Amino acid sequence: MARPLATTVPDLLALLASGDPVPASRLLALLGISRPVLSRLVREAGTRVLRLGKGRATHYVARTGTDADSTWPLWRMRADATVEELGTLYVLQGERFQFQPQADRPNLTRAVDTIAGHFPSLPWFLDDLRPQGFLGRNFAHRRGAELGVPTDLNRWQLRDTLLAITRTGGTGIGDLLPGSRALELALAELDAASDAVAADARARRYSHWADDALAGEDIGSSPGGEQPKFTSTVSTAHGRYAALVKFAVRDSGQAATRWADLLACEQLALESLREAGLPASEAELVQAERHLCLEVRRFDRTPDVLGRRGFGSLLALDAAFVGSGARDWSLAGEQLVALGWIDAATAADMAVLHWFGRLIGNSDMHPGNLGFHLVDAGPLPLAPAYDMLPMYLAPSRTGAVRPVAPITPRPPERTGQTPHITRAAEAALRFWEHVAEATSIQSEEIHAVAAANREIVARFARTFQ
Repeated sequence: MARPLATTVPDLLALLASGDPVPASRLLALLGISRPVLSRLVREAGTRVLRLGKGRATHYVARTGTDADSTWPLWRMRADATVEELGTLYVLQGERFQFQPQADRPNLTRAVDTIAGHFPSLPWFLDDLRPQGFLGRNFAHRRGAELGVPTDLNRWQLRDTLLAITRTGGTGIGDLLPGSRALELALAELDAASDAVAADARARRYSHWADDALAGEDIGSSPGGEQPKFTSTVSTAHGRYAALVKFAVRDSGQAATRWADLLACEQLALESLREAGLPASEAELVQAERHLCLEVRRFDRTPDVLGRRGFGSLLALDAAFVGSGARDWSLAGEQLVALGWIDAATAADMAVLHWFGRLIGNSDMHPGNLGFHLVDAGPLPLAPAYDMLPMYLAPSRTGAVRPVAPITPRPPERTGQTPHITRAAEAALRFWEHVAEATSIQSEEIHAVAAANREIVARFARTFQ
């Protein structure tokens, strides 16, 4: 009788080819081998196989490589600009990933499926580092050839995203830095920011940078979003701060005037939220030579030292753990509370922000426009509001300016919303009052509709009091 062939490393790798973690017990049964033989095969496989868990919970996965490498240290830049090593990120077969922390970090290792630290795609907490939106397209156009990736962002695959975030830090949003090259660049920016500007030079430099941004230049890092923007690091007599700068051309055209008025509305919306005790970004209008600029201070950066604070968007969190699309921030908050990601107070603030957006005519409240401060453990705090403005007044994609009309708020689709409507209406009334009186807004039509909208909001609030 012929002696059976010995089980080999290729036999083991064939069972791990999908990238799914396979329990040790299942490998033993499929290969018909003992635990000592499995241990030997894993040793012989070397870096091609990664062990997860211990004891009866042990699983094995197959590693792979990409043009961007196969493993990276994951760093965090703290608020004081010191650096912490969080663990190691591995690329697996099937475009999967494994994060193995150096210490207990339950929020970063929470199982999407069943295995802690295992992700079926790029880990959700790195998803916001993907270049995207206006500056993402500029990033691809300017740096694609240098990185060896397509200059058209729409053609990017996973390997292109990995090259961008590990070699440049990607958008740079938040406090996570995958790979030593991204860390090196972040440290260099602390002392010599590429987007540095003195406060008294902003009028000239901002118009220059706005022209460059529209011409495809890569000005600063690249947070997402479609509206034209660039970043800046502003030096003042009291220290430095990091900002995201949106801009509109100052000319007599209807579309340009409308966008300038909307930038002023955004500044007033954020101010109204803060006045009502809700978390919102600080913003300032800057009159540049040829542009009106809205300078929004970055809440993921600390003043002066330019340390970092963690960030994760509702879009990334929802996609990984809920899958609802999260157009209704109130509902999304309830879902995240049920999963233990946030507490009830944060969910209530999300609902208020959702209703505030509805009461000021914000027709663009997608899940990328709300986020949280990323922490290693416990509920995620709500990040300050951003991108909050009456987008129903925005010109169309073709540049056509829509007629100014009053808002038409719809009643709540679900129960339990009246307390949120009351809080949101307080802030929305302040907003429309500010808009009606603001000298920063050029259009008399918008001044007039603001007065009408204030009455509509007041009547709506009384109805659901």
